[in-house]
Amino acid sequence: MRSPETQAWSGDAAVRWTALAGLALAAAAGAAESVCPTGRAALQAMLSSEYAFAGKAQTSVSSAFLAFLADDSLVLNPAPQPGRAVYLAAKNSAYHGHFLTVWKRDARCRWRVQFDGGTSHAAPTSVEPKLRPAQASFALAAPPPTAAQFHHAAGQAVSGFQGTEQREGFASALRTYGRRADFRFYTDGQTPIDGVTAASSYLNAHAMAGAWKEAARGRSADSTLLYCVGELTDSSHQSTHAYVQIWQYDPKAANWGLRVLLVNPLPRTHQ
Repeated sequence: MRSPETQAWSGDAAVRWTALAGLALAAAAGAAESVCPTGRAALQAMLSSEYAFAGKAQTSVSSAFLAFLADDSLVLNPAPQPGRAVYLAAKNSAYHGHFLTVWKRDARCRWRVQFDGGTSHAAPTSVEPKLRPAQASFALAAPPPTAAQFHHAAGQAVSGFQGTEQREGFASALRTYGRRADFRFYTDGQTPIDGVTAASSYLNAHAMAGAWKEAARGRSADSTLLYCVGELTDSSHQSTHAYVQIWQYDPKAANWGLRVLLVNPLPRTHQ
């Protein structure tokens, strides 16, 4: 859950990922979708919604979420839970961290939070720059995968990553499926970790491995982004973690790569 100090969460990388995931996860909203802004205009509208949310959260995080959460949204609290129920009962908290938000457009072309999670860590020593709506750029994959290609190849990538992790560990799974140029790992208590090698070292050192139980999955309207949310439990059932995976399609290689992985430990009371 985000803190009342929402601006402290608005790191450049986090906001850029909010933008990327949010734009591509536009709702397939029937006839209304055809009149919604597209391309850069859609991205700018999504970013404007993010900053409107952030502004409202300066007064009340709960009110901000209740104004922007989709009816079927999920949030990490600390495990994946229905978002509106969480924030109807939530109290404001005060900490720093990074957030990961998936925005989705509804039938009225409004951007709504489909998923929100994040990590908490010590206050940053400097303020990261923000991506403003006027700075937003947008390019579709050419060509994007077809629906049949998406379901087959994306599903194989997710199951392949998770199966490799169970058999051979995170280092092997990330080496095979992680995007080497821009992979990023999030976990509580740490600032974001960039790169497959550094993330693998952290994951192996902290014994984050086990069976994956998916709670939700979504894809972008153009089938170039996929997100998965769920829980990761080790083989001895001694520890459980909430996870988020964001996958991105690479049109040049015609395959899927894991772009972002979030793994947060869950308290013993949850297990």
